Amino acid sequence: MNTLTERLIESHLMDGEMTRELEIGLKIDHTLIQDSLGTLAALQFEAMKTHIMTELSVSFIDHNTLQNDHRNADDHRYLETVAAKVPYSDSG
Repeated sequence: MNTLTERLIESHLMDGEMTRELEIGLKIDHTLIQDSLGTLAALQFEAMKTHIMTELSVSFIDHNTLQNDHRNADDHRYLETVAAKVPYSDSG
C-alpha cells in the first residue's frame, strides 16, 4: 500500500516517473503563503514568467506589527497587488 504522500504525488503527477532522485512535474492545485516567505515565493513565481493557476490560493498576513520603517507595509502591499493579478471566479 502506498503512503498518503505517495498517493498525493501520484494523483498530481504531470511529468516523469515516481522514482527516487529523479525530477518530476506536479500539478499544483492549492497554495498557502504567509507574508514572511510568501513575498519571496511570489517574486519567484513572477520571475518564472509563466501563468500559474490554482484552484485555491491563500495569502495569510500575520505579521501586521508596528514598524519604524516601511518594509513590512511594502511587503503587504506587494502581496495585495499579486493577489489582484490572479483571475477569480466565484462559480460556487
